[in-house]
Amino acid sequence: MSEAPRRPGTSQAFDRISRPRPGARSARDGLGKEALYSTAPSAAPTTQVELRCRRCDVPFGRSVLGLAKLLVPPFLVDPIRRRLWTRCPACDRFAWLEVRPGQAMRVLLDRRT
Repeated sequence: MSEAPRRPGTSQAFDRISRPRPGARSARDGLGKEALYSTAPSAAPTTQVELRCRRCDVPFGRSVLGLAKLLVPPFLVDPIRRRLWTRCPACDRFAWLEVRPGQAMRVLLDRRT
């Protein structure tokens, strides 16, 4: 006899993942609020440098490598005021960009002290 056709999405290839048990409680937050609102160092911060354009007033984050890509001539560096004169990635005009350590750098600096 022929076997009855299977319902879509019930192939044997997908049987590797077991279905959650209705009575089992997970230690994780089911809605993901912990991951969204966590400021713990284990939250894997992404930006190493925070920049803010003085002309268009748009803040954005970059990695150190991304900051190095902004240093295409012509550019100026003002280490006293912690700013950089270069082309803004947001408005595509030359402007002073305020440079501050991002979340990832602050976490590293906090661990040192």
